[in-house]
Amino acid sequence: MDDNQGTLEDLDKADVLEPNNAFTLMICGFVNYMLGDYQGALEDLDEVDVLEPNNASTLRSCGNVKKMLKQYQGALEDLDKAYILEPNNASTLRSRGDVKYKLHNYQGALEDLDKADVFQPNNASTLRSRGNVKYMLHDYQGALEDLDKADVLEPNNAFTLMTRGFVKYMLDDYQGALEDLDKADVLESNNASTLGIRGDVKRMMIEYQGALEDLDKADVLEPNNAFTLRTRGIVKYMLHDYPGTLEDLNKVNVLEPNNASTLGIRGDVKRMMNEYQGALEDLDKADVLEPNNASTLRSRGNVKCMLHDYQGALEDLDKADVLESNNASTLSSRGDVKYILDHYQGALEDFDKADVLEPNNASTLRNRGNVKCMLHDYQGALEDLDKADVLEPNNASTLRSRGHVKYMLDHCQGTLEDLDKADVLEPNNASTLGIRGNVKCMLHDYQGALEDLDKATVLEPNNAFTLRSRGNVKCMLHDYQGALEDLDKADVL
Repeated sequence: MDDNQGTLEDLDKADVLEPNNAFTLMICGFVNYMLGDYQGALEDLDEVDVLEPNNASTLRSCGNVKKMLKQYQGALEDLDKAYILEPNNASTLRSRGDVKYKLHNYQGALEDLDKADVFQPNNASTLRSRGNVKYMLHDYQGALEDLDKADVLEPNNAFTLMTRGFVKYMLDDYQGALEDLDKADVLESNNASTLGIRGDVKRMMIEYQGALEDLDKADVLEPNNAFTLRTRGIVKYMLHDYPGTLEDLNKVNVLEPNNASTLGIRGDVKRMMNEYQGALEDLDKADVLEPNNASTLRSRGNVKCMLHDYQGALEDLDKADVLESNNASTLSSRGDVKYILDHYQGALEDFDKADVLEPNNASTLRNRGNVKCMLHDYQGALEDLDKADVLEPNNASTLRSRGHVKYMLDHCQGTLEDLDKADVLEPNNASTLGIRGNVKCMLHDYQGALEDLDKATVLEPNNAFTLRSRGNVKCMLHDYQGALEDLDKADVL
């Protein structure tokens, strides 16, 4: 840098002594370019172009400078002129290919870079640029071949390694991608692109904490990047930080509105936060923008289920199953809906398939246990619920369901133990209190039974099972009038 500065000082003196010398100005432009003064370089080169017009080298240099100034259209015009004057120049073709890439003309960029490779084979810069273009054209294998060659010709280039890391990521070679990105980060630390991609790779490798650290750094270095924010939102979702996820995805939606992927993920996050109406709105939009997406349909099916639109939920989950068969999550969700719609046999079939595809899932086992209970397979239900309790202990829903199964098997003491735990974990649940009241009645604890059933009736006034049970308890306590009133209500319901 000091040598370039000294050179510039000498050239300035030469320009004073002999003004309007094209060669001096050309060198000045080159030195200013090396010093990062692209505007100064452009001014010098513009003067050269006036003094000595239609010079391919000058036009090529002007194009390169304008590229650095992000004046891509002007750069293209200069490089087109240079190409007409000197059609077989690999440097011109390479530069024009880079500019076309910036203008999203990937096919045109590929054509220029192919020609540059013919005129000047084994050029690391050409191969690196062409690998990047092939990546954008989804030719990942071709991209990898170019980038491997570039890495051999010019090892330890951070851009080559970063791009190859992204290509390997797209080819599902996460370990190889991580190795390249780690090297790129050592060579060029604090590069937002490298950190952003590496964060996504770590996400795919389920290293969520490491992913979050990389994405946080990338966001500081390059704020308001939609890719970084969306990826970080997904990582926070996996870490169950739903408010943090929603914050990132809201920013993405402002930066990049009408993105089906963002809306789909945000809809699922809102579902997890019990914002079902907002979730439905996002998922409906995502479905319009990108119809026939299994993930969107699966999420929307779950939301419709929570909004008690069971038929609509079933339709979405059926479509998701056709588009992406043998998905454990879809089958498990559809099993839930069928269970609610009293389609117990269909629900059991879905849960059985889900259990084969993804064994040892506590939610699937719990729900299958509930279905088996409704089909009077109490022993099978108990086995599923015991497994669910081992996999996910202290789950109120599992304990409540198992307590109900034990009740049906006349295991009153075991029922009471499960329901007592469920009541501590999730107090004031009408179902827990109703079943426990019935069990206490069977164990002749009529006063305790009445207390539970009174609470259950306050929480859920029109439940025929609870009212009938309380009527029986009142009868045992000789409150015949109260018993008759409860039994009459239960009969009407």
